[in-house]
Amino acid sequence: MYLDSLRLSDVLFRSARLASRIIRDSNALKILSIIERGYDVSLNSDFRGLLTYAYINKVLSFLLLREPKHKLLRNLRLRLLRQRSSFLIHLKHVVEALDACRIDYVIFKTLRPVPETPVDIDVLVESKDDAYSAITCLRRRFRVEIWDEDRYSIGIRIPKFREYIDFYVEPHVADFVYLDSKALIRNRVCLHIDELGVEMLVPVPRPELEFCSILAHSMIKEGLVTLNDVISLITYGLLSNSDKLAQWLSKFSLNVAYGEFFNVLEGDLPAKIGHGARFKVLASLLREKYAVSSLPYFILGLGKRLNRIIEQQKRVTYIRGLER
Repeated sequence: MYLDSLRLSDVLFRSARLASRIIRDSNALKILSIIERGYDVSLNSDFRGLLTYAYINKVLSFLLLREPKHKLLRNLRLRLLRQRSSFLIHLKHVVEALDACRIDYVIFKTLRPVPETPVDIDVLVESKDDAYSAITCLRRRFRVEIWDEDRYSIGIRIPKFREYIDFYVEPHVADFVYLDSKALIRNRVCLHIDELGVEMLVPVPRPELEFCSILAHSMIKEGLVTLNDVISLITYGLLSNSDKLAQWLSKFSLNVAYGEFFNVLEGDLPAKIGHGARFKVLASLLREKYAVSSLPYFILGLGKRLNRIIEQQKRVTYIRGLER
């Protein structure tokens, strides 16, 4: 299977229309209406509030996809486009280095249909040895700093690019594995990106599996659902084979997460996942071997990571700052 970024863009606007039918948040509905109808925007007090709302919901670039007439908004849009262009150039260098390394990998949760620049680059590999090999390959081209390492992942930074890259052996939160990495890697496709003068082929999970990875990331790892998440999931749902998507949701034990995801759309976005709902989602994963086998490490490391978990619960959103 082969995906094209232009196809993602085409489906994206259909997804925005569908999102407006299931979301109750009035600010989200205003933004989706502006995007769909192509209204020009001004800097009145109402729209200033929408800009902040779009920023924390990671849809600011989507809102300003069409060039506005207002000079300050045009400048903001230009700044976002420059940031996006720099990120894509950096990603291309990283992908070229990883391809030369000859390891199996996918870029996941990173290249979403909504054209927002992500916080970092998430790379899924099959083993810690593969992660170390990838870092070695990157070091042949750039200076690399390792800033964090735990049982299932290694976080690095490339100072030249000011980019952060997380290498995952397993998708996890506090050493609790919530998704089968091998399934994502083995069911990959090539995404052809041709955007802002940058062209490349990137290995990514199939739409059905990227749907599952974004759903699990929002409901389990972040405990937070943004408008970006909603539109991205609808887009991947439209690109998926519905029967296969249902099979993967069942295989990953994510049906409970899927149901709870729709429950939060009754309120405002970003929506925090309540403790009760999150517990139900986590409990449903305990039928999976990869989750059960990671449970002792999660329990042992809970005290060490408690402060980080508490801080994460306080977050309103997670976004890439405009200065990067």
